[in-house]
Amino acid sequence: MAPLPAPSKALGACSAVTADDLERALGRRFWRGQEETHGAESTCDYGAGNGQVSITIQRLHARLDIPAEIESLKESIPESTVRMASGFGSAAFFLDIEGAGTQLHVIRDDRDYVMVSILGFGNALQVSAAAERVARAALGRM
Repeated sequence: MAPLPAPSKALGACSAVTADDLERALGRRFWRGQEETHGAESTCDYGAGNGQVSITIQRLHARLDIPAEIESLKESIPESTVRMASGFGSAAFFLDIEGAGTQLHVIRDDRDYVMVSILGFGNALQVSAAAERVARAALGRM
């Protein structure tokens, strides 16, 4: 009987999305990411000029109630609006923050959660395509 493989180390957010990925998506250079990990959740913050990109990845233990999550986010950021995102084959939505940018929230297979927040690089519609590219990079490495 073959031995069981060792459990793989959870991928950190700074490994899931690199500064090079951000440079390709947004066309500017970024400082090295600062990562913080708590259990099954990892967040990486990157800065460039007055803007910031944050990537959070998480392995979910239970199915999310998407409508409740959306309402909670809208309550925490009153000036925000929500629009659904397509093409991820799962639940995905943008939380657009007036005058700041957007957050893209993607839940894949009820297990993998990725949030890409792009603030300070233009309005939501200007940075949405970059958020999608960054989210796809993260999902491809998870």
